[in-house]
Amino acid sequence: MSQQINLANPQLLKKRYALGLREMLMALGVVLVGALGWAGLLHYQAGTLETQAEQQEALQASAQQELDELNAAASRGVNLALTNQIKQVQSQVAQREALLAAISGTLEQTSAGFSSRLRALAMSATEGVWLNGFNLSMNHIELKGSALNAGLLTTYIEQLGKQAPFAGVKFSGMTAAMAKTGKADNSSQSGETAAPVLPDYLDFSLSAGSADGSADQESVDAR
Repeated sequence: MSQQINLANPQLLKKRYALGLREMLMALGVVLVGALGWAGLLHYQAGTLETQAEQQEALQASAQQELDELNAAASRGVNLALTNQIKQVQSQVAQREALLAAISGTLEQTSAGFSSRLRALAMSATEGVWLNGFNLSMNHIELKGSALNAGLLTTYIEQLGKQAPFAGVKFSGMTAAMAKTGKADNSSQSGETAAPVLPDYLDFSLSAGSADGSADQESVDAR
């Protein structure tokens, strides 16, 4: 006959706790507190972002107001002298465009001999120098124009000499004189604003060869 002895101590066994109502309520309370805390944090962050957005909108409105003021100032009347100077430059540009248009139209109608010279004139454009007219024939060349100073006129002649149709051409006749420009009236008796002083420039005329000897010629006057 055998006898079994239980050596396990009941006190050493792991106790199992049943999840009761009290524990569930405590867990739910912890979750609720955490949710409220998280909601508060989100509300705070949202308020901060809203404040920053309002500040940015205020800055944007201020910048837009400054831009509107600048645009309004730009649209108001400008300096009379500057306006007259712009008009004179526009007039010079219009003269040059008319000359180039005349050259372009003539290129389509003239013979090969004249077209090469006309093309060379168009290719020799120099800033500060503009042609007012020219007369071309087989044995004669005459150029009339204006330049802001004598140095630019010299540069133009050198530039023209680099073109094949004018290579070796010596301008034996050359005249240059200061153009009569409108000077500002210092008198203020009339109470009107004096006209601006226009920049001085040279009127020049260049000629080479003899004007006689050929009936075939091409001339353009841009004035």
